[in-house]
Amino acid sequence: MNQIYTSDLLSFQKRLAPTVDSDVVIDRPKTEILPEPYVITHERKIRFKLYYPNARKVEMWDYLKEYKLEKNGDYWCGEFDMGEGFIAIFLKVDGTSILSEFFPIGYGGNKAINYIDVPEQDHPIELLGENHGSVLSDFFESKITGQLERIMIYLPPEYMQNTEKKYPVLYLQHGHGENETCWVSQGKMNFIYDNLVHQRKAVPAIVVMANGMIYEESGDKRELKYRDMSAFVKEELIPYVENKYRTYGDKEHRAMAGLSMGSLQTSITAFEHSELFSYVGVFSGFVQDILTQNQSHLTEKNKESFRENNKLFFRGIGAEDRFIDFFKSDDEFLEKSKIKCERKIYKGDHEWKVWRRCLYDFAQLIFREDN
Repeated sequence: MNQIYTSDLLSFQKRLAPTVDSDVVIDRPKTEILPEPYVITHERKIRFKLYYPNARKVEMWDYLKEYKLEKNGDYWCGEFDMGEGFIAIFLKVDGTSILSEFFPIGYGGNKAINYIDVPEQDHPIELLGENHGSVLSDFFESKITGQLERIMIYLPPEYMQNTEKKYPVLYLQHGHGENETCWVSQGKMNFIYDNLVHQRKAVPAIVVMANGMIYEESGDKRELKYRDMSAFVKEELIPYVENKYRTYGDKEHRAMAGLSMGSLQTSITAFEHSELFSYVGVFSGFVQDILTQNQSHLTEKNKESFRENNKLFFRGIGAEDRFIDFFKSDDEFLEKSKIKCERKIYKGDHEWKVWRRCLYDFAQLIFREDN
């Protein structure tokens, strides 16, 4: 007998389907015309059956390699071991890159992308309990970015029921080429937080996710101003959130973290404004600015203030990450600067599998009374 996983295109989580006969790909109502475009076997392989009846050629690859699909009647088929966790899927049909309706849709590389999420055996993210948090979109006009900004807000499970209680806030940033939705759609941060709260491993908190891809346009030029995130957080984001949601409104109940480029934005913000945050997390990323070599956030005055204000400085990265040498350079910098940190190396590369684990560990360390 063979187990398979099925998924709605709009859902973020695989669900283990009922066991079916090994000769049957999936048991579907007869009114359904097309079979599932993909299933995940108990061996964590992905079996594809994509309906492109008129295509002469269908190409598929992830970030690392191409996978050869074979035409079988109206379908393009194949079964591959593509690893576990978040897997970006790219398709070309007769030479044209497409965004497929057959897969969930996320965001990366400054565009919408398809993906598949293969449940990880050693770090499953399955919702526990019956009481879950909410994720909502909020909007405000920003003078710093010059446009209407959308932010994603995670509210803990009890937020709607206990209308008098205040909550700490984690400001959580994505990486380069991503946006404010990615920590939910790709990072599953709401599932991670729900489970930790259910297990009493984390303090219930509001989590705020904003778009860190801040651009300045001049004529025909468009420049990424990622360092402007520091002013955006201090002058606009925090005041907006604390004016609208039930927060404590003090440093002891604020944290900031981010992955990759978002980790650099976190470091810049936290060192320039250490009076704002007691807890800081840098996931697969940087204390020193490797992009422009502008280290103005790391003045002696800022470092001294950071040492005085910071309760927890968490840094994590994958052992196979291509930026591991920069991480080690930051080790030396922090030691020389006498700045303490909690440091963790995970199995993995520059990928969501690592960043989910970073959040899982970081969330258990922040806002605790024993800090």
